[in-house]
Amino acid sequence: MRDANSARQNKRLEQIQRTYDREDDEAMRAVMATETGRQVLMRLARRCRWLGDPWDANSVRLTDYESGRRAAGLDLMAWAERVDSDAFMAMQREAQARDKAAAEVRQAALITEEDDDG
Repeated sequence: MRDANSARQNKRLEQIQRTYDREDDEAMRAVMATETGRQVLMRLARRCRWLGDPWDANSVRLTDYESGRRAAGLDLMAWAERVDSDAFMAMQREAQARDKAAAEVRQAALITEEDDDG
């Protein structure tokens, strides 16, 4: 039975938690070690709208929902940066490069569409 006042039990629980935290950090390092892993992580963060504004003038419930969603993204990105700040910066550079390339493709498609219409 757990005794919340037992220093021995509390110390053991802290050791167990540190072990789980280390294992989770190693898993995050493995994800961050590859460009594909960083791409997936960035996509998750964007889905959480980690850089967005959660405020909605029309709905308190939606603002609360978006705030929780954003908090999850912020936690995820803070964890990634804490575990490997160099890979975190690489992830941001790679995402910017993908965004730029996608914008160029969209622009080229619009120009081609205009040429077809003319």
